[in-house]
Amino acid sequence: MTGKFDAATSLSFIDASAKILDLNGSPLHYRDITQQALSQGLIQSEGKTPEATLNAVICVDIKQKGIHSRFVRVRPGIFGLRSWGIESAALDSPLNTADAENRRVRIPHFPSYAELRLLLPIWNGRLRSQITGLRSTIETLRGSPQEPGDWTKPDLWIVERLQGKDRELAEAIWQKTAEKVNPRHVYGHWLFACAYKLLVEDSDGQMKLTDRGRDFIDRPLGDTVALVDEQEGVLKILTIAAEKGTGRRSDFIPEWTDYLTRYSRYGTDITIKDTLSRRLHSILERGLLTKAGAIYGITDEGLAYLRQTGGDEPADSSIELQEILQLVNQQKASVRVSMQELLSTMEPIAFEHLIGQLLEAMNYQNVAVTAPSNDKGVDVVADIELGITSVREVVQAKRQKSNVQRTVLDALRGSLYRFQAVRGTIITTAGFSKGAMQAAFEAGAPPITLIDGSKLIDLLIEYGIGVRTRSVEVLELDADAFAQTEEGEDS
Repeated sequence: MTGKFDAATSLSFIDASAKILDLNGSPLHYRDITQQALSQGLIQSEGKTPEATLNAVICVDIKQKGIHSRFVRVRPGIFGLRSWGIESAALDSPLNTADAENRRVRIPHFPSYAELRLLLPIWNGRLRSQITGLRSTIETLRGSPQEPGDWTKPDLWIVERLQGKDRELAEAIWQKTAEKVNPRHVYGHWLFACAYKLLVEDSDGQMKLTDRGRDFIDRPLGDTVALVDEQEGVLKILTIAAEKGTGRRSDFIPEWTDYLTRYSRYGTDITIKDTLSRRLHSILERGLLTKAGAIYGITDEGLAYLRQTGGDEPADSSIELQEILQLVNQQKASVRVSMQELLSTMEPIAFEHLIGQLLEAMNYQNVAVTAPSNDKGVDVVADIELGITSVREVVQAKRQKSNVQRTVLDALRGSLYRFQAVRGTIITTAGFSKGAMQAAFEAGAPPITLIDGSKLIDLLIEYGIGVRTRSVEVLELDADAFAQTEEGEDS
């Protein structure tokens, strides 16, 4: 059907979706279904985001009708027809259980994807018994209070404490991953690989890399990764980050707790925090999030990935919302550039008072900006509580374009005793030389913390110095509520 919209021939969103999929003959992303339905005049929409509406309508239909729905969600954001006999993302789950759609976050020791991509080819073709046997052997090597063992140095403990096939496999893991994967810490990687069938055991007991495993290795943002990211709550964490803009780990806890309550069997405080921390670390490694100090923020790559997958839960995502969030990220970057320009043109004494204001916001006590003359390289003096002890800290503020050299650090360290200080900090609008960074925590010397221009801006933003935060309320569709309402009416 082509041409302009004809009210007499229009279909509901759900019927139009079924017709488009039937004509196409293969699964489509909900955005493609919407585009084709609109272009063929099958539907009309007065809303600005018909894609989000169509996505929600299909997801509600699947959730409400289950196996009686005409649709299956093949992958996040991608739908097909059940009559084709294809498996849905829920049915193609690790446990293949009846409640698979509602059971997620199964891997406690969530691994690094980069490390797992290095491990899979090493495990491929090896006996399952050899892989699990190495773990059992390592578990017995606990050491003693007198000789606890240093597990951070595989070059030493593999040779000293393993023999035969255990030693050969451990050395293969350590050496073939370019010393990036410690053989002692691969339990989470193994659980993940087996649960999501990246490796399967053949009739001879050997682990074989599957097509899904190859897809995981070859396509960092491919279908397999999207599937496991949804199942393991990664898309949920990205969605939280996108909605908040920026936040500390603690800011993620309430929504992550609610998510685990609905979709997993985890419920204790320690498991809630641990599962979140491990996934945040993995997402950071993939470049989908950034971290400045203790503050997390979603990257443009993370937003693009959410747009590609359709978001964390089937009907939660909106292209319009993601566009808003991308604009917010762009505006934040613009503010940072303006802050950098202002810092670089400030009068030195004004810059020193700004640093004093920042220290007060960071809960330093007795903050004092020193007199410009005879300050011995110290611009600000303050006290900070460390546990039950209050210590004196001296700060040098360097508003300059070139990197701070080690001579400046040595001079500040030499001035500590004049102020009865035990440590120092150098804050600059620029950066630091390699020599300065190497000397900052020199053994046996008082520590000198180094804050470069980027970190300074992070701190100013975090503590609200020189910036104001404006809140914008955005409405988002909760399709689950509609599905529950309809279920209630049918019962």
